Amino acid sequence: MKALVVEDDESVAQITKRMLEGDGFVVDLATNAQDGQTLAFVTDYDVIILDLGLPDGSGLQVIQALRRGARSTPIMVMTGSGDSETTVRALDTGADDYLSKPIKKDEFRARIRALLRRGGSQRTESLTTANLVLNRLSRQVLLDGKELRLSVKEFSLLEHLMTRVDEVVSRTQLLEKLWETDFDPGTNVVDVCVSRLRKKMREGGANVEIESRRGRGFILRETTT
Repeated sequence: MKALVVEDDESVAQITKRMLEGDGFVVDLATNAQDGQTLAFVTDYDVIILDLGLPDGSGLQVIQALRRGARSTPIMVMTGSGDSETTVRALDTGADDYLSKPIKKDEFRARIRALLRRGGSQRTESLTTANLVLNRLSRQVLLDGKELRLSVKEFSLLEHLMTRVDEVVSRTQLLEKLWETDFDPGTNVVDVCVSRLRKKMREGGANVEIESRRGRGFILRETTT
């Protein structure tokens, strides 16, 4: 899953980023309205966390632009203002939910889960390939009905591959989607994660295999039984 946080307060942005990453999100950060709006139009996010008080304009303008541009991504508005009028304006403009700072971790996470359940029309809650079922909301993977315990990164890797079954996904794509983009392109972090995930799937009896394509990347394919 992928989230965008538009927040000019660095400490708040980093706290929000860590909370989302703890739930398996890959997070992009923007510190102003213009950058946030641009990212929201060029990237398919599962959720957008938006501060209303930005240095180059109001977050309300970003919401208006996205809704006029037919972007239906769920938007959670955050602001230091507890004014009910501000809340009403944000929701009427097109925001899906609203939280006042300081943010309470449990409430924030619960509201994000609720947004994902009712929002994101292009998003599928569960992914199924052969005898493997991945639930994006519960963050659970079932193999023949039994839970397959994965790390956060292993889950995100499997999720990404399951949305692209029978397609080759390059190491560079995986680094950009699942890890920080400033990773050394020569790192073997992707190969290590793939190896661990592949081992767990094989030991669990998955009828799915992650195959390597030399010089190209990886492909998730159903295996013949």
